[in-house]
Amino acid sequence: MRGITSMRLGTGALVALGVLAYVFGGQAAWILLLLGAALAGLVVWEYVEHARHRDEVARFALEHGWSHTPRTAKYSLRFTGTPFDQRGSSVRQEDVLEGRYGGVPCATFTHVVEQQSDGERSSAQVFQVTLAELPVRLPRLDIVPEHVGHHLAQAFGGVDIEVESHAFNSRWRVIARDRRYGHDVVDPRMIERLLAYDVEGCSLRIDGGAVLMWSPGREGVDTLAKRLDVVAGVARRIPDHVLRRYAQAGAAMRDPDAPLAGPAWATTPGVLNSRRYTGIGSDEAQQWTATDPEPEAGPPRA
Repeated sequence: MRGITSMRLGTGALVALGVLAYVFGGQAAWILLLLGAALAGLVVWEYVEHARHRDEVARFALEHGWSHTPRTAKYSLRFTGTPFDQRGSSVRQEDVLEGRYGGVPCATFTHVVEQQSDGERSSAQVFQVTLAELPVRLPRLDIVPEHVGHHLAQAFGGVDIEVESHAFNSRWRVIARDRRYGHDVVDPRMIERLLAYDVEGCSLRIDGGAVLMWSPGREGVDTLAKRLDVVAGVARRIPDHVLRRYAQAGAAMRDPDAPLAGPAWATTPGVLNSRRYTGIGSDEAQQWTATDPEPEAGPPRA
C-alpha cells in the first residue's frame, strides 16, 4: 500500500546501507549518498502525490457541487470488517467527497490507519472507500471475489451462500450470517448486475446503512464515476421487500436533508435563552408534530 511504501523501503535502505558500509569501506560513501538521495526522492514523491490528490478532489467538489472535507473521523466507527477493523493510534478519513450520483447519496474518501511510536509516525495503511447510502440499516453482507471468500467467511463467522447461477458462483462469494437474508438480497436482478464487467474483481459490502467498496491506496477522481456506478447500481438492486421489512422493524436511516419537524419556535435557530431551537438535540426535535401548541410568552427559565 502506498502509505507504508516509504516506511518499508526506508527500513530496507537503512539495513542495506549498513551492509554496504561494512563490505565496501570507503567506497560506501558514494553509495550511501546515492541511496539517500533516492530515498529522499521517494518521500518527496509521496508528499507531492498526496497534495495532488487533495487538489484534484477539491477541484472536483467545486466543479460538481459536492462537498469536500479534508479530514474527519465520522466514518471510523460506522462500519465493520476490512479496512475498518484495522487498529491504530490514529484512524481517520481524508479528502472526503460527498454528493449525489443518479439520485443516490454517495461518498468517497481515503481511510487512513496510522501507527505512531514516541510521537513519530512509523507506518500508515491507506485505503480508498466509495459508498452509496441506503434508506435502512441492513445486516452485513459481503460480496467478494471467489478466491478470497473462504478466508473472509472464517473471519466473519458467516455462511457462504450459493445461488442458481454457475457463472455467479464461480466469480463471487456471498457471505452473511443469515442464509435467507443473503438469498433475498442476491436475487436475479442483483445477480445480473454483479455479472457486469465493471464489477469484476471488486470487494463489496452492505453494512451500516450503505453499500461500499474499497481498495488499497488512493484512487483519483478519474475512476470515481466507475466506482459510483458499482455501489449505486448495487444499492438500487436491493429488493424493495428487503428494505421495507427492515424499515418496519425500526432500522430506517434518518435523512440528513429532511426538514426538521416541529413548531416554528423549535426549528428556528436562535440563542439559548430565547426558547428557540439552537441545533442542540436535533434528533429530539423530530418528536414534535405540527399540531403542538406554541409555548406561552414569558421570561426565560433560569
